[in-house]
Amino acid sequence: MKSRATIILLLICTTLLLCRCGGDTERENVIRLGCFPNVTHVQGLVARNMWRHKTCQGKGWFEYEIPGYTEEWYTFNAGPTAMEALFGSTVDVTYVGPSPALNAYSVSAGREVRLLAGAVNGGSALMVGKESGITRAADFKGRCIATPQLGNTQDVACRAWLINNGLSCPIEGGGDCRVAPTPNAMQLQLMTNGDIDGCWTVEPWVSRLEQNANARILVEEPDVVTTVLASRVGWLKRHPDVAQQIIRAHSKLNNWIIQNPQAAQEHVVDELMHLTQSDEKERNNFRKLVASAWKRMTLTDKVDIAGLEQFVQDGKKTGLLDHVPPVHNMIYAPQD
Repeated sequence: MKSRATIILLLICTTLLLCRCGGDTERENVIRLGCFPNVTHVQGLVARNMWRHKTCQGKGWFEYEIPGYTEEWYTFNAGPTAMEALFGSTVDVTYVGPSPALNAYSVSAGREVRLLAGAVNGGSALMVGKESGITRAADFKGRCIATPQLGNTQDVACRAWLINNGLSCPIEGGGDCRVAPTPNAMQLQLMTNGDIDGCWTVEPWVSRLEQNANARILVEEPDVVTTVLASRVGWLKRHPDVAQQIIRAHSKLNNWIIQNPQAAQEHVVDELMHLTQSDEKERNNFRKLVASAWKRMTLTDKVDIAGLEQFVQDGKKTGLLDHVPPVHNMIYAPQD
């Protein structure tokens, strides 16, 4: 258990050292934003698509809402990688899951990473095959569950759920079952082949497993925090006014998405197809996936402090978090 925490700590600490040695690479009047190719990063995908197509009077959403600034977008496959990019000054603001953000906050002793806003609750689930015979946690004894990346939000949720149900991992160390960090894009084939017995993942991969691997949901937590909007302290100190404008722009984007669900879904579909380099003939399949995912998510701009504190407890329980400074200090305030 300690070895998992040590690996994450070493990776993030190394990135911190490189960042401090290399200096800040930010450019004047450019906001560099990050998101994942997941529907649970809906605000990021919509804004990224608007930026690519310049749909807001010739600008992207954040460019339009923050005059005098241009935006650039970067895409990550899981939270720990996004936090490395944040520490390394590759991005200034990113949509990310709560667990990696909390881990980075913890490693920096509270000196780095601030949350600007909430983004999405729900949209994640533990999937199992319909014919697997798995109906409860105890059925995973001797079996394997995939998660997107060691230390990411679904990985922590999965390990905490197993512990809460009396199971331990890894199986190689005498535990009951195996948790195998596996990129989302590989999970469908592995489940289809029977190489994994379950998968704790996020949308659209939940719907993809449901529709293409005949999988079903075993555990779903619709109210749990899935995505937040995070930034780094150094950038926030230099750009407090821009930070406030980003928070307002994010909130306005939330409202636009809620009021225009069909148009927003089309932006998400188009961006997912672009990011996955999918053929145009797949567009209707993507539409079905996104429509299915949409029903499992709740958009928000509020930071759920109680939810974050639960993630802290889960992280400590799984050995992926050690000491975490008070969570309320992680919420961005202009005087930081």
